[in-house]
Amino acid sequence: MKKRLLTLGAFCAAFTAAAQAPDTTAAEGYRFTDVKILPVTSVKDQSRSGPCWCYSTLSFLEGEILRAGGAPVHLSEMWIVRHTFMEKAVKYIRMHGEINFAEGGASHDVTEGIKNHGIVPQEAYPGFNYGTEKADFPELSPVLKAYLDAVITASGKSSDKALSTAWKRGVDAILGEDFGRMPETCTYEGK
Repeated sequence: MKKRLLTLGAFCAAFTAAAQAPDTTAAEGYRFTDVKILPVTSVKDQSRSGPCWCYSTLSFLEGEILRAGGAPVHLSEMWIVRHTFMEKAVKYIRMHGEINFAEGGASHDVTEGIKNHGIVPQEAYPGFNYGTEKADFPELSPVLKAYLDAVITASGKSSDKALSTAWKRGVDAILGEDFGRMPETCTYEGK
């Protein structure tokens, strides 16, 4: 009986050791081959801000500029975000606060922003006037929404009472403090 147990133990040990030996006959595995490498711009960090819609769409447009043979350029996300915030504020007031007012958006906001306001390179308008190197909006959206709600409350939420003529300048002042003053002109690569 002892011989059987000893033989069984030796067999199990040998079997286990053989099962752990590397299989040298296995295929090496699939290897990817680059067929075409497309040029891309650097990855942008939106940090603590909500305009992913702007970052992703401008990244796509920067890639399209490269694909079409243009030089690499970093387009200003905050240029579009600032203009979009103002347009959202106007819509929010017109709808008496009955629509959403937040940082979110969509790719068409970028293309409409470029169509209506143009676009500038990052060097011309970084838009970080709040002391950081990256986007940081923890107070911007709540402050803007509170201001707009106060404007709506002051107007009585009725369309027959006129709004003050200063409310848009108030929104522009809040945006100016966070994003900085917008340039009227800029020079890029000597143009």
